[in-house]
Amino acid sequence: MKLISLLDQLAATPATAAPAPRRALLAQLGRAAVAALPLGATALSVAAAPTDTSYDAVTQLLLLERTQVALYTQGLAAPGLIPTAQTADFQRMLAHQTQHAALLLKALQDAGAVVPVLPRFDFSGRHSVATNPELFPAVLTSYDAFLALAQQLEDLGVRIYKNYIFIITDPQLLRAFLRIHSVEAEHSAHIRGLRKSRGAVVQHWPSEEDAAIVRPTAAQGLTTAATGGEETGVQYLTPGVPVPFASFLLISTNTAIHDPALAEAFDEPVSSAVAQTALNLFV
Repeated sequence: MKLISLLDQLAATPATAAPAPRRALLAQLGRAAVAALPLGATALSVAAAPTDTSYDAVTQLLLLERTQVALYTQGLAAPGLIPTAQTADFQRMLAHQTQHAALLLKALQDAGAVVPVLPRFDFSGRHSVATNPELFPAVLTSYDAFLALAQQLEDLGVRIYKNYIFIITDPQLLRAFLRIHSVEAEHSAHIRGLRKSRGAVVQHWPSEEDAAIVRPTAAQGLTTAATGGEETGVQYLTPGVPVPFASFLLISTNTAIHDPALAEAFDEPVSSAVAQTALNLFV
């Protein structure tokens, strides 16, 4: 039984259905060794090609969705944090992330794969150790701090899904990832809009014109994962052959005009290793 086909059967699979034979499952999902470890316990060391597998993709994305679920759950539970006018927005986004996590979790369960244990999330960055430095201050007491972290996690979500889209060959799994990817992008744009309405210098999409979100050095991994590399203005027709965007608009001295829209026009994926470094900040 293929993991991919299970995505179309999640609602219909009986609770008593037998899991797929483990040997066949591992042959389909890729590296046998990685199935013995919860992904949250070990950082991936390579980008999503050629060694990452469907198992890697689903488990890392499950950790992402669980992180977002936890942030919105804790935010909605924090007294007075989220203004009444935006409560319904975050309830809706929480519902979306919960459904994404449920789909990924059910796929692993039905396939008989090892499911990572649900971590304990600490959005201060202290890893639940009071004596550790606070990397993300006031996330659950300051609405602006909460929005800044939510934006970066949604930006990260877009980039992780985009990363794995490049390695997925099964059309059913690809469709599922594309659908979720678009929702992550909608969340990112909405939260960016909320920050903009509160005076933050930020666009509704990742832009080099965004004001930096200042964090301690030890928290830089999140910023790198969320937007690092998004400023690139180079896209390639084939490996080593860039599209000559820079020569499209020239001034009288034959000098290319700097256009921020060039970098904004293309979303960039993030490697699984960089993404894992960011996600590990909260578990």
